[in-house]
Amino acid sequence: MSGEPAPVHVPEALVPLFAQNPGALDLLRAARVGLQGGSGLTPEQVELVTLAALTALGAPEGSFAVHVQRARRLGLTEKQVWGVLEALAVIVGVPRLVNAAPAVAAALADFVEGADDDPR
Repeated sequence: MSGEPAPVHVPEALVPLFAQNPGALDLLRAARVGLQGGSGLTPEQVELVTLAALTALGAPEGSFAVHVQRARRLGLTEKQVWGVLEALAVIVGVPRLVNAAPAVAAALADFVEGADDDPR
């Protein structure tokens, strides 16, 4: 897979927001792509950092699905994906792990080589 950033998946809950300003999604994507590109991190590293942030924030399952799929397509192993949760355990605490672990497990179980990153 190329170093092209993951597509922006718009959760159903945000559709009304972007319906009011359709250009906002393009602005958010451009900002993300620009900042990630200038970070000095590889796409693989960006996905690991993203998974860490999603865990720390208590993100919804759909967010994990998109980024676990992207991480696996970039060649990261299941061990590396789970390693993010292990590395964060003492920092974010058990409640965040309880939220993240089932979402990560489901996304890893659903991984199909060659499928689109965007689950829609």
